[in-house]
Amino acid sequence: MSPAFKKALIIGVGMVGGSLGRALLARKLAAEVVGVDSVSGVLEKAVELGAVSYGAPSLADGVVGADLIILAAPVGATISLLTELATLVNDKNVLISDVCSTKAKIVSHAASVLPPTASFIGGHPMAGSEKEGVNALDEALFENALYILTASSGNDPFALEAMEKLVKGLGAVPMVMDAAQHDRVVAAISHLPHMAASALAQTAAGCTNYRNELLSLAAGGFRDTTRVAMGNPEMWKDICLSNRDNILTMLDSYSKELTALRSLIAEGEENKLLAYLEQAREFRRQVPSRGKGILPLVYNLYVYVPDRPGIIGEVATKLGASGVNIAEIELLRVREEIGGPLRLGFLSISGRYQAEKMLKKEGFRTEIQED
Repeated sequence: MSPAFKKALIIGVGMVGGSLGRALLARKLAAEVVGVDSVSGVLEKAVELGAVSYGAPSLADGVVGADLIILAAPVGATISLLTELATLVNDKNVLISDVCSTKAKIVSHAASVLPPTASFIGGHPMAGSEKEGVNALDEALFENALYILTASSGNDPFALEAMEKLVKGLGAVPMVMDAAQHDRVVAAISHLPHMAASALAQTAAGCTNYRNELLSLAAGGFRDTTRVAMGNPEMWKDICLSNRDNILTMLDSYSKELTALRSLIAEGEENKLLAYLEQAREFRRQVPSRGKGILPLVYNLYVYVPDRPGIIGEVATKLGASGVNIAEIELLRVREEIGGPLRLGFLSISGRYQAEKMLKKEGFRTEIQED
């Protein structure tokens, strides 16, 4: 089967752009992938890592012959690049998309500057990490990840269909949303958590009298809650400014909740405080676990393993030899509420059962997480 695209151009070959390019080539979704990046040495490294077939010396050179263009740059840069692209694709039939975390401004700008021959479908792969640069690329980054596509009523339906097929080809799960609705939703479930994590990290950093003890004792709750604050500050600055109104609305609501919670604690209202915490826990329980929403369910098995070199490889090798496929594996250095320092995820109950049986036979202590 021939690739869906003859030439894909990726503008910005960082972690996401590099991962996308590598996946496009590995899965034969594009015959060739060309990269454009202004940072010195990035394209050479991208070629070495298999993220692009070759690097183009300029945007104008990269556009030639491209039938798919992906802008993998921060929001501000993406808007500027769309303006530049408009003159370069004036007479070309090309599908253009992006990977930005906010969509309304980008979709609106694309509609205003791109020629009728160019079809723009906004994209937001909800996958990534705090790592940066092409060296952090991951060919499997999009596996089972939600990939939001934003299309307006004026979009070519065939362009949207092509993007949905591309997303599925990457192993991701496409979801079509209105751009404005997307920005409201991610302000609540993605952007506010980042702001909260940043504020929490700053609050802890202000405890200068016992900073060393704080850093030594910071455990799972603090690490999990503040992990997203490790994201690229430049990218998050653009996200804040491009989705300003929605983020401010959510920050106002969050501030009110913090004030209400503070009052309950200050007044010592035991029953009201308990009710508040119980309501919060109940809502959190309603958030779909992996598989109860759109993504496939992962059945977790926790394994108690000794702290010695090679133990993770040993466990994985034993399971692989017995024909058990591990979907996820995670070493839990700090555990507060769950047991077993090694978490193994399986795509079926039978797979988890087989793994549990085999590992127990090998002398490992295991614990199943309730589904």
